[in-house]
Amino acid sequence: MADKNPFEKIPNLGPQKAGALFEFARLLREANAKVNLLSRKDTDDLEYRHVAFCAAISAFFTPAEGARIADVGSGGGLPGIVMAILYPQAEISMFDGVGKKIAMVNEMCERLSLKNARGFHARIEEQKGVFDYCTGRSVCALPAFFGFVKKKLAAGKRGSLENGVIYFKGGEIEDELVKKNILPDARLDLEEFFGDPRFEGKSIMHFKARDAARI
Repeated sequence: MADKNPFEKIPNLGPQKAGALFEFARLLREANAKVNLLSRKDTDDLEYRHVAFCAAISAFFTPAEGARIADVGSGGGLPGIVMAILYPQAEISMFDGVGKKIAMVNEMCERLSLKNARGFHARIEEQKGVFDYCTGRSVCALPAFFGFVKKKLAAGKRGSLENGVIYFKGGEIEDELVKKNILPDARLDLEEFFGDPRFEGKSIMHFKARDAARI
């Protein structure tokens, strides 16, 4: 079922950012016809199930001016391009191992006139420098994700949350993390946020950098 206003729950959006999110959804659907960024069935109700899903981060987190965010396994720019639209004050770097996907990501950034976002055909572990936050959307199991990013996280607090990992996840936290008492510092239940059972079990979680380093 298509939603008339898929972004009605997203706080402080404004018409300019809402328009950019709609345009991103249009470009993503167009790009997906050329390169497999999403499964074909996932393009139905894309604005709500994918773009609004990622935009819910704005109810959870606000980066400071100049904050450096790495979106790992960005695929079609989810959540990287969404964050670039929501957070013009932040620097968004998107990483993916598939060159065709990153080419599409950079093309969409250019067409959206996003000056604060760029895609890289590279692995996060191979990059020089560090980031304030690393994000991912169901890229892999959390312990593996922490292993990829733990050496790329700077100490400090460059936003409303302490520097660390912000992860979009379905299901419960892996036993390996529970046994080490590595638990989210903050969590947004997306079924509750949207008031929609289609998001059952899905959440956005924040883990402090020092906790990610314990894996």
